[in-house]
Amino acid sequence: MSFCLLVTNCKDDKVYKVIEETQEQIDARTIYQKDIEAIRYVEFELSKESRKGVNDWQKFQELIVHVGALKKVDFTFFKDDPTVIKVFLTDFELEMPESLQTNEILARITALETKALKLNSLLTINNMSKEEQIHGVKEFLITVSNLNLQINKKFEFEKNNIIKS
Repeated sequence: MSFCLLVTNCKDDKVYKVIEETQEQIDARTIYQKDIEAIRYVEFELSKESRKGVNDWQKFQELIVHVGALKKVDFTFFKDDPTVIKVFLTDFELEMPESLQTNEILARITALETKALKLNSLLTINNMSKEEQIHGVKEFLITVSNLNLQINKKFEFEKNNIIKS
């Protein structure tokens, strides 16, 4: 039994060029913790009553986790398939406690969905500038803050009605 081994080498006429990026170029397109911390907006935290009111709302608790990760420059959730974000937000609204289903809060949830999907686009499309991406993060954080404000207003209104009675 005999084997024949033929090895050939074809000349590769292609020229490969290694492109090295400077740290300045990398910094120009990378969002860092300091960039997120530099975002200025009015951030409304949930009041004590509001925290109690949303305590059993599992999707709201997940939203808090996603926002915390976003503030730490972990964009995993927001870079995911837009369908995942849509399903999360649909479940978010469906699981909302009935006591919170006011027009004002529902409007903020609609805005939240819009800003989350916009942020997803900004973070996943390669040619978006760092400034546009940071602006998208800011818009989303403002929307979450506005949702918190409306939830606070709801519980404050109920508290004032109880006091008046």
